[in-house]
Amino acid sequence: MNEADTDRMSALLVERGMCSADRVEDAQVVIINGCSVREKAVHKALSHLGTLQVLKRKGGPILGMGGCVGQLDQKELFRKAPYLDFVFGPDAIDQLPEILHRVEHGERHLLYTDFDASQKYSVETKVFLPQAQAYVNIMKGCDKYCSYCIVPYTRGREKSRTIEEVVGEVARYVSLGVREVTLLGQNVNSFGKGNPNLSQRAPRDLHNCIGKVGPREGDENFPQLLYALDQDPRCQDLKRIRFTSSHPLDFSEELIDCYSSVSKLAFHLHLPVQSGSDKVLQKMGRHHRIDHYFLQMHRLKSLCPGIGLSTDIIVGFPEETEEDFEKTLNLLRDLRFDQVYAFAYSPRPGTRAFQKEDDVPLEVKKKRLALLLKLQEDISSENNARMIGKTVEVLVEGEAKRQHMLQGETSERVWVGKTSCNRTVHFVSGNPWTGCWAQVRLVGASAFSLQGEVLL
Repeated sequence: MNEADTDRMSALLVERGMCSADRVEDAQVVIINGCSVREKAVHKALSHLGTLQVLKRKGGPILGMGGCVGQLDQKELFRKAPYLDFVFGPDAIDQLPEILHRVEHGERHLLYTDFDASQKYSVETKVFLPQAQAYVNIMKGCDKYCSYCIVPYTRGREKSRTIEEVVGEVARYVSLGVREVTLLGQNVNSFGKGNPNLSQRAPRDLHNCIGKVGPREGDENFPQLLYALDQDPRCQDLKRIRFTSSHPLDFSEELIDCYSSVSKLAFHLHLPVQSGSDKVLQKMGRHHRIDHYFLQMHRLKSLCPGIGLSTDIIVGFPEETEEDFEKTLNLLRDLRFDQVYAFAYSPRPGTRAFQKEDDVPLEVKKKRLALLLKLQEDISSENNARMIGKTVEVLVEGEAKRQHMLQGETSERVWVGKTSCNRTVHFVSGNPWTGCWAQVRLVGASAFSLQGEVLL
């Protein structure tokens, strides 16, 4: 989502007649898009802001702080960095041209952090550069209010675009050459709440083993959107649909069925679980139990054997015991995720969990995180090794940052892309592959990627 927001900012500035600078020293405008999900990310944003003070003293550039850091810290940022020209939140991105106009005419310390008061959400996705992949925002905000999460306070309540608007926009990007879209929202499973299902699309009602699902009967919902994208003739050349992020509370049986009935849906699911302990989940305000999560995953795996699975884990949440942590390790052993994004708990001011004592020592958090990551590395290695010998279709993102597969002097390059199940694949070729689909036979594997030979 932060990448999509940055892409939008860049597109807005290009429309204003600007172009990207190769070096920060050459820029006339520098904007930091700060994330506040974890304390470390906030520190990185503020640290980068500090490094720009020297440039500012020399007469430039215009300097702004955006994203969730801007929304959360607001006027406090001007106190920490008086040389900062403006601060804005995620809901004010489209006001960037107005903000820059005001700064260029002498105004300083501008603050744009009001939430959009409208009950409806309509927006045109903007892509900075033509590409085979595109992010499409389908909703914004979050109504879950997990006890550790600052997002509802920085991005507001849930609002969804209409299915008609989203499909029309995706169709436009398909006509421009986009072949894979990632549908974005803080909780895409609850897409459609409050939008009347005027076209009587199916499925009209959603169910799951937890018993609580986002949109009500009579509203639009996420499976309806997936079917609409899959069936619209204008989207015929669209090959893959991805989505992120999800919440188990709204992960419906009807959405699971989409993996066998929506032909364009990528063979991958990212469904954050956060902990393997019911006690910890309750304190996190997640409102689902581990047995619910197991039921959802086993139903999905039985329908789609070999589907790529990933999740998020927080270790060291207040009052997490060794027994709680062991339950999280057992969850990984049982479900064998392909990828896990794991982090040590980071108290966020303004959240309910911030009121709790952060009673798990830092060294314990680090130890638990290291144990979990080592276990997951072993599982990922085993999962990837089973892929050797298979031929997969890869959407090539471009040249790999590390050209580690090359030997000696050669004009060939290492290319990198993703499979439908979201595995990273590297292969060597002397031909340009960026934005193309490649058939690759897999010949090697590690915990983090696969190596293959392109079939011409």
